[in-house]
Parts: sequence; structure tokens; C-alpha cells
Amino acid sequence: MQPPLLSLTAVHKALSQQRMEAYAIHADRDEVDLVARYLWNMALAGALQDSLHVFEVTLRNAIYHACVKLIDTSKLRMPDVQCWLDADPSTLLYPQEAADVQRAKTRLPPDPKRRTPGHLIAKLGMGFWVQLMSRVYNELRADGPKLWPQGLPLVFPARWPPGSKKVVPSHGDREMVFDQLQRIREIRNRVAHHEPIWDRNAGATYDTLLEVLGWMNPKMVAAIAALDSFPTVLAGGAESFRPQAELLLTGRG
Repeated sequence: MQPPLLSLTAVHKALSQQRMEAYAIHADRDEVDLVARYLWNMALAGALQDSLHVFEVTLRNAIYHACVKLIDTSKLRMPDVQCWLDADPSTLLYPQEAADVQRAKTRLPPDPKRRTPGHLIAKLGMGFWVQLMSRVYNELRADGPKLWPQGLPLVFPARWPPGSKKVVPSHGDREMVFDQLQRIREIRNRVAHHEPIWDRNAGATYDTLLEVLGWMNPKMVAAIAALDSFPTVLAGGAESFRPQAELLLTGRG
């Protein structure tokens, strides 16, 4: 047996007692269970990163390219980044999204070769792209581009095949997609800010992520299924991390 690597006091000092208490449940046998659940949450967040990465990049590219087809840029002035996102003045985006674009531009380097649509797209957070799916950008708006639900087949071709007369998306479908994206965004933000996901029905949100990703690109779902460790980590539960927690707190591993 080796000496403990940590004391609970040291854990509280580093991570805060309030933070650690979010991982406690009444059924815990001791503080080892609590630390094991913290380690499990870390592993869940780490395992989920790959799927979130693929999902977010796929989503933003799909929405951007759909909008390229839906928005008439022939009369737009684009003095900096040559795409509809950077129209000047911005008659396409509502103030919050227009401000997001301007902030994103400040993070682009001055080199014109690095001020491209692709570089700008990469600087815009997931919240921006999810907001573009909101009700204010649907076909009922009085000004600017009318994106939804007509754009759904362009973003989600496997769910609404483009040109199909049998599968035609509705305003209700846009609302459903928006709600799903909000769920995925919430867990993405919790992962990004190191917050608990073990108690947030992460498995159901993961299933939703795969379903929506499949509407965009089924082959990416197949790739994730072949490589992803999240289902295994989720199924193992906090108990599978108790040996590691024991090693940290008692020296027994």
C-alpha cells in the first residue's frame, strides 16, 4: 500500500467544497464514492468531447452552406469577409447575431488570407448557429432572409430529402429541431465549463445528438459509433472509478 495522494481537505481546497457537494448522493458509503463520481463525470465529459466536436462543426457548416443557397447576396456589400455573414450594413441578421459576427471578426488575424468565410465560421460559437434556427429567422419574418422551414432539407437532408413532395418540413419541425439543438448546446456548455453532466440525463442527450447528426450526415454517425467511448464510460457508472478514488484518498488501488 502506498500513502494517499490526496486528502479530502486538499480536494476541497483545490476544487471547493461547494463544487464537490454537487457530486454527493444519499446512498454514498463514504467520501470515496463522491470522488469516484467526480472522476466519472470527468471521464464522461472527456468521452463526449469527440462527438460534440463532430456535431458542432457539422452543424455550423451545414447551416452556413444552406444559407448560401437561400440568401441572395447579389446586392450585398461585403467589404471585409466575402460572405453573407459580414454584409455591411447587416440587413440579414438581428442585432445580437450581427454583434456576434463583429466580435468574431476581432479574433481574426489581419492577413487577408485568414479573413475568409471558413475562418469566420470557425470563430462563431454554437449558440450563434442554434439561434439562426430560431423562430425569428423563419419564413414569417418581415425583413431579411426567410430561412425556415424551407432550409431544413438543405441542413438535414437525411430527415427531409430535398425535393421530396412526401416529406415536407413544417414550422413545427423547425421548432422541434431548435429544441433538440438547445438540449445539445446545454450539455456542450456544461462540458466546456467543467460542470456536472452525470445527473443531466447525458445518455438521452447523446442519443439526440446522434439522431440529429444522422439527419445531417449518417456516415459521421457510423464513424462515431465505431470509435466513441462514451457509451462504455456511461454504462460503467461511478462505481467503475472507485478503485481510482481509493488510490487517491487511501493509497489502496
